Amino acid sequence: MKTSGLSGSGRATDATRIRSVARATQVLLWVAKQPYGVSAREIADAHDLALPTTYHLLNTLVDQGMLTKDSQRRYTLGRSAAILAQAHLRTRAVPDVLLGALRELARHTGETTYLADWGEHDIRVLASVEGRHMVRVAEVATGTYEHGHARANGKLLLAFAAPEVRAAYLRAHPLIPVTSRTVCAPDRFEQELAQIREQGWATDEEEYAPGLSCVAAPVRASGQVIAALGLSVPTERFQQRQAELTAILLETATALTLETAVEVPAS
Repeated sequence: MKTSGLSGSGRATDATRIRSVARATQVLLWVAKQPYGVSAREIADAHDLALPTTYHLLNTLVDQGMLTKDSQRRYTLGRSAAILAQAHLRTRAVPDVLLGALRELARHTGETTYLADWGEHDIRVLASVEGRHMVRVAEVATGTYEHGHARANGKLLLAFAAPEVRAAYLRAHPLIPVTSRTVCAPDRFEQELAQIREQGWATDEEEYAPGLSCVAAPVRASGQVIAALGLSVPTERFQQRQAELTAILLETATALTLETAVEVPAS
C-alpha cells in the first residue's frame, strides 16, 4: 500500500528507507490525528496490516513510550512523543526548502513574505524576506507574534488549530481592537475562522496596522497545517493585486506540502 511520510527533499525509494521504521512512523502519525484513541484492529485496518504485525509494532512503540494503552485497550500518544513535540516546538531551525520558497515568493511578487507557526506556547514568526518594491512593508521581525487574531497568518493558524489550542490562545490573547477594523466580536471571529477553513486562506485588511494588508496560506504535512506562509503588502497595492497575489501564494504553499508517497508493503 502507499502511505505518506514527511520529506523535505523529494521522493524516497525503498532502497533508502527501513520499512519497519517507516511503518511505525505512519502508525504514530495516524494515531496522533485520532482524538479519542484507536484499537489495534482499527490501526490494522487503516494501514492494511496483519493483526499480528500490528501488535508487534504497537508493543514496541508502547515499550519505547511513543504510545500508551488505556483500560479500554485503545492506543494514544505516550510521553516520549510529547518530548519530541516539545523539542520541535522549541527549535527555531527552518528547513532550507521553506527558506528557499520564502525567498522565491518575495522575488516573484516583490512583496514582503514571512513564515509563522506554533511555538511552545504561542505563535511565532520563523523567518521573513523583505520585498523589492520601493514602497514596501519593512521586514517582519522574527519572534513572538503579537495579536494573532488581527493578522492573516495568525488567523490561519488559529482556524486550523485544535479547538483546545485555539481556546487557550484566545484566553491569553483576548480579541482586543488593534485598529478600528479589527474583528473583536467572538461570534463574528468564529465565523471568519470557519470561512478560512473552507476557502483555504486568510486575509486581513488594516486589522493589524493602518495601510497594511496581508494574505496567508497553509503549509501542510501529513494532512496537518504545520505553518502559515504570508505576504504583507501596502493596502493600496494589495487591493489592486489581491487575486494575483493570493493565487501565487496558494500555488507556493501547495508546492510546499511536505508529503511523499512511500511504498510500505504489509506483512
